[in-house]
Amino acid sequence: MIGANHVQNPQSMADGIPMRGTLCVVVRDANTGRVLRRLTIRNKITFLAADILVELIAQRATDPVPGRDLVYSMRMGSSNTAAQRSDTNLGAFVIGKVIGDVGKVTGAPGEITFIATLASGDANGNTLREAGLFTAGATPSTSDAPGTTPGVTRMIARQVYADIPKTLGLVVDYSWTIAFTTTP
Repeated sequence: MIGANHVQNPQSMADGIPMRGTLCVVVRDANTGRVLRRLTIRNKITFLAADILVELIAQRATDPVPGRDLVYSMRMGSSNTAAQRSDTNLGAFVIGKVIGDVGKVTGAPGEITFIATLASGDANGNTLREAGLFTAGATPSTSDAPGTTPGVTRMIARQVYADIPKTLGLVVDYSWTIAFTTTP
């Protein structure tokens, strides 16, 4: 006899829907727009991303005000320390850009792409090596110190990439796709 609380066919966590991300960085000549370099890297989704998803799905009265958990900014830095799922911030923040609705592109079912561009006048004199996606938090900002508790800015993904010495002659485009997939 099977009780009311007995699960006949339990699924393991491996049977779930994996989440993955891909960061594409395109370096262009600021004058001609010609592509000089293209990097595509699978990124690390942080443990904080799972917390944020639970809050969005649960919508409990004790959770932060709606909107604080939306992906608000992409930030770039100069650290080449390898990305870890436990990361809560960039290694060495340089600049951040707000990702407006225009910068959120729905792709295939289960995917969203976030887009940001560093113009010719942005972050010059820095060697860019890392990027991260951040929630808005209580006071939306592109440069505040993120944390781990509900209601504050939290990093949901981070990746390091090959050095890009940023100068006035370069524009750098970032395209970051986050997907719920059937394969990890």
